[in-house]
Amino acid sequence: MDAPPHPLGRERELDLLVDALARVRQQSAPQLVTLVGVPGIGKSRLVHELFASVDAQPDLIYWRQGRCLPYGEGVAFWALGEILKAHAGVLEGEDEDDAVVKLQAVVDEAVPASEEARWVAKELGPLLGLGDPVEPGTDRRTESFAAWRRFFEGLAELDPLVLVFEDLHWADEGLLDFIDHLVDWAGSVPILVVATARPELLTRRPGWGGGKPNAATISLSPLTEEETAKLVHGLLDRAVLPAELQSQLLERAGGNPLYAEEFARIAVERGGLAAGNGDLPLPESVQGLIAARLDALEELEKRLLQDAAVVGKVFWLGAVAAVGGDDRTPALADSLHGLERREFVRRERRSSIEGDTQYAFAHTLVRDVAYSQIPRADRAEKHQRAAVWIESFGRPDEYAELRAHHYVNALATARAAGEVAPSLEQAARLALRDAGARAASLNAFSAAA
Repeated sequence: MDAPPHPLGRERELDLLVDALARVRQQSAPQLVTLVGVPGIGKSRLVHELFASVDAQPDLIYWRQGRCLPYGEGVAFWALGEILKAHAGVLEGEDEDDAVVKLQAVVDEAVPASEEARWVAKELGPLLGLGDPVEPGTDRRTESFAAWRRFFEGLAELDPLVLVFEDLHWADEGLLDFIDHLVDWAGSVPILVVATARPELLTRRPGWGGGKPNAATISLSPLTEEETAKLVHGLLDRAVLPAELQSQLLERAGGNPLYAEEFARIAVERGGLAAGNGDLPLPESVQGLIAARLDALEELEKRLLQDAAVVGKVFWLGAVAAVGGDDRTPALADSLHGLERREFVRRERRSSIEGDTQYAFAHTLVRDVAYSQIPRADRAEKHQRAAVWIESFGRPDEYAELRAHHYVNALATARAAGEVAPSLEQAARLALRDAGARAASLNAFSAAA
């Protein structure tokens, strides 16, 4: 089943994005566009279409993308660190000396003045877990923001720059402040900042982007019934559906394109819409439809997705093997290939871990539903294994908050089951201490506390 060739019902929104990029390039001025909508409404698809438009341009345009994590308020500036690692070519767990060399090389390219470049590299270092610890109680946020902004301005002076922040509703307050700062204070350079967010962002920050002449918020409304029907017909390669089924589908979908796509996938997996196939589920929500698809998987495949969900929306073959306690890597790779064919996950072209294959869930909701189906009795052990896997990386400071997340979840689950876990308590305490120190080094003092 292929996705439609263009974002059906989103032509106007895509035009606004493409126009924003054209205006940024023409006027050499920063611009912020925030795509807001409920899960599955099409935010990621619009970003994908914008990337396709950028990729088709004859001129070089930098495209850098970072994601905010579901437990993001305790993980300071994670998306910004991802963007920096991608640009510098720094791999997860890479030796600190090598990471320093790579960081300095991209800073020297963007910031020609040697003294200024040293200052920028020093301020960027903590985003990658590099550099000396910051003196306790020292608030250097103003200086850090200025240096980070100078780096992105330097990149945009070389070539137009698109910065994409996914799932901004999960961002820590510091990242929201920096994006505001960048858009407000960046000089006359072509920088387009694109953010995707659920409506919760506007609850947290009612004035987000408001009052800025160079900021726009695009709220994605549901598709019309006609557009939803057209989407399903296109995905199933059928002109019409049985009238009763189509009526129920349109009512349950509520204009959510992901619901329509998941329905089409489950129809294909269960043999299509042949006469007599009346067992196609139509749950009230897209989460229910995803759950129905997961329930139809073989036990090994379902467990594999659950192990991947513990790691996050992006995961690696080695991580899944570690979380599941399964060292049969070739068998796991075969199973993941099958899940990829059925569009639960996708294999990424490049991996941020050398020698390992990187995957991502097709949609955050698939990851969320898979995680929710993990038996509570298994969660503590899986989170603990994930933390141990992270500890195998180099540059431990960079991953302190992730380790803390997994150890705290493991401990909470164990306690909920009435288990006494002194070793987990100690591991969680030490991980939280390290996470607090890292957050403080990035001037994220509320997260540190």
